[in-house]
Amino acid sequence: MTDHWRPEQKLKRLDTQIAFNSEQIYFRFRWDQPNPGGWIHDMLVYRDGEWTQFANPSPWIAEGDNSEHTGFYEDRVSFLFDDGSVKGFEEFGGWLTVHTGMRSLPSEVSEQTVREHEHLGDDGLEKTDIRKYIPQAVEGEWWENDWRQIRSETELDQLKQDGVFLDLPMWRAHRSNPKGYGTDHHVLDYRHSDQGQNTYTTQEWDPVDGPEYMWDPDVVEGGALDYHEIQRGNFPDQQDGTYALVLENAVEFDPDVAEWEGAMIPRRPLREPYGSAADWRGAGTWDDGEWIVEMWRDLQTDHPTDTKQLERGGVYTWTPAVHHGAGKRWHWVAYPYKLGLGVRPDYRGEYHSHGTSELVAEAFDGERPDWSEVPTYTIPLIFPGILDWTDLTSDNHAMSEEIRNAEITMWELYEKDPESFLE
Repeated sequence: MTDHWRPEQKLKRLDTQIAFNSEQIYFRFRWDQPNPGGWIHDMLVYRDGEWTQFANPSPWIAEGDNSEHTGFYEDRVSFLFDDGSVKGFEEFGGWLTVHTGMRSLPSEVSEQTVREHEHLGDDGLEKTDIRKYIPQAVEGEWWENDWRQIRSETELDQLKQDGVFLDLPMWRAHRSNPKGYGTDHHVLDYRHSDQGQNTYTTQEWDPVDGPEYMWDPDVVEGGALDYHEIQRGNFPDQQDGTYALVLENAVEFDPDVAEWEGAMIPRRPLREPYGSAADWRGAGTWDDGEWIVEMWRDLQTDHPTDTKQLERGGVYTWTPAVHHGAGKRWHWVAYPYKLGLGVRPDYRGEYHSHGTSELVAEAFDGERPDWSEVPTYTIPLIFPGILDWTDLTSDNHAMSEEIRNAEITMWELYEKDPESFLE
């Protein structure tokens, strides 16, 4: 993938249904994805006498001869969620979280520079890159966003206590779906995983010695998938095939069993999640070029400092995204929407999406919603390119004053519906 890669598809449409009862909220998503294999992710392949990581991008994204691709990356759906605590999110959605210096942008800060940072680096969070954060996590005016000026731990802890963070749940076709969960994150000074344990881990590996684990040969013959079969388009069936390495089905790697040309083993074994990281359940199915995904969680959880608490009659800002075949910034995103649980919210912007920017979650009785009774909203998603919050608030931006005062919305800023990206 080059720095200037753009998807062929400028716009995706995400059909969305939202329902809730006295205890839980449910989302149901449908979107077209003609390329199969989006449930395969980050594989270790034995080729030409050594183990190699095939990670990013997927074969239908890579440029050039796809028969020689070296990537597998899962499909995903995610969304940012707020209860009005984060200034600017109602107006600008996910653009509020993207800043100069982040990974996958031309301005990406080097690993060494991040490691030397007092808060982010080796003596703090032990990170090697910069990911999403909200401007309130750094010093200065609410809109200022220099990653080098992150607030003190005491100030960040207070922001969390006050609910000044964004909720970020995610459904992952490989790393969470086989376990029946999503993964849960929140954005403050970094894109953090929630308390507890997510559905996946990372196994150690070496080009010569291979990985730590392989499949039990009683589960997968030869202890590994066959890369050559997948290269020919013969993917394991998403609904009942074996393609994820669940730790319960894993055994210690044995080169006498699984070290053969084309042997392919996931680098990311799956495990049982717990804690706040396991708040979201999820189930998705790919069939005939379309994903259908459901996500659900309790309205009230035990971890209010990393999860937004929900209630009937509440109004929230919501902005979804769909990821296909690649990670980082390569996805399609929505402008911000207002979502009311059983009530119609007020969205003050003058410009709206095709249909409405005001969504209503449908109340239902019983354990699960009857989706035939729940209205469908079609959400247009666009490729965001490299536009970031630093650009939007720069003195060079014609509307910087209105943006800094949160007097204009993303819809109004470009005075067009995302549907116009097709024109």
